[in-house]
Amino acid sequence: MSETSEEETQGYVVEGQLSTAVRGYLVLYSVTGGRVSYTDFANNARELELPRSFVPPIRRTKDSFAIAKNTLTGMALPNLENIEGWDGVVKQEILVERLKKGNEYAVQIKRSGRSRGKRHTERVNLFRLEFSPPENFDAASWCQTYMDSHWEEGIEAPSMSSIRRCLTIEPYWDEEDFDPIMMQTIQQRLLDHFEVVATSIDAKMLRDRLRRVLASNMKGFPFRSGQGAWFVPNSEEDNTLGSLEDYSNLLESFGTANMLSGDPTEESWFDETGKPRDWYRPSTNLRILGYIDNDRQLEYIRNDIQNNLSREIAEYQSKIVKLADSFNEDKVEAFEERLNNIQVVKEELVTRLANLSDMIGGVEVSTVVFSDLNESFTGRLDSIQPLNSTVANRLRGLMDFSEDED
Repeated sequence: MSETSEEETQGYVVEGQLSTAVRGYLVLYSVTGGRVSYTDFANNARELELPRSFVPPIRRTKDSFAIAKNTLTGMALPNLENIEGWDGVVKQEILVERLKKGNEYAVQIKRSGRSRGKRHTERVNLFRLEFSPPENFDAASWCQTYMDSHWEEGIEAPSMSSIRRCLTIEPYWDEEDFDPIMMQTIQQRLLDHFEVVATSIDAKMLRDRLRRVLASNMKGFPFRSGQGAWFVPNSEEDNTLGSLEDYSNLLESFGTANMLSGDPTEESWFDETGKPRDWYRPSTNLRILGYIDNDRQLEYIRNDIQNNLSREIAEYQSKIVKLADSFNEDKVEAFEERLNNIQVVKEELVTRLANLSDMIGGVEVSTVVFSDLNESFTGRLDSIQPLNSTVANRLRGLMDFSEDED
């Protein structure tokens, strides 16, 4: 067998200039821990002429508070000596205990040492942390304006002092004495970190957005040959390769900002806790490999696409069942608007199915409704039909893919 015919039989991926006409691209990505400011990441995206949808939105201020409060956990305090009820030196550190998830937490001191001749630990409540925005403050609007200021001319970034006022710290009990210096130190550390978290993009946010970009913007699908691998169909009209390369550069900027490296002659291998530092962890990146048209390789892709599309359609049909359950005959107009929105989702599914089928020579996707979903849906339609036949027929059409397959 000649070398050429072997390649045609086995298929391969190519890297580099990708001058060969390819069916699509294998995209391999890795996102490591770290954080970068929204400002820096958005500016990099704009320089690369990437749309706003490629940049993760910042978190809600409430969620940022829930994360920022973790900066206090493990915060070291001076050791105590000659404290009543203890034998010898007592170690101290800060802990944060939840009182109300996402809103209120207790700041505690954990003391450990020996008492009455035995090892002993105890906790002492110090302060209460609470996320409590002022009455005239709209947290959602603040976040939206902050992001808009990076993308739209004439919009100024909102004041950072506004979100700092969302956090309160006060003595755990009003009648108890407290250390004002400690309270000020804790408050300053919390507020500074809260401001950073509220205006930054971290690895989890980037990883979630990366998958959405590959799926929605690039029309890609997870490639089950390995985690972190996607297949992105090639579209010369949309310049798929150019967009992937620009996106790769954007992700590289995140990795560069968070890359850990050290000079062995100046740095230590172990950190202050005695654990090896993660000096050589791989940086955030996105590699692009051209996928050559080949029967065997296309079969791999076809199987992955069929499985993912079948799952996606089943998830869509499950949403239709939930939508039908929520029908209220007194609010038909609002319900019809929801039907219009879900109709758009179905049309996008059908379009993707048709495009991918043409690209790889046909796919076999299951559109049959699962028995439990079908039973619930049929029962609900029977109750809606006498009340509003138009709505019942629209729901039936949204669930049925048989006409779209013809």
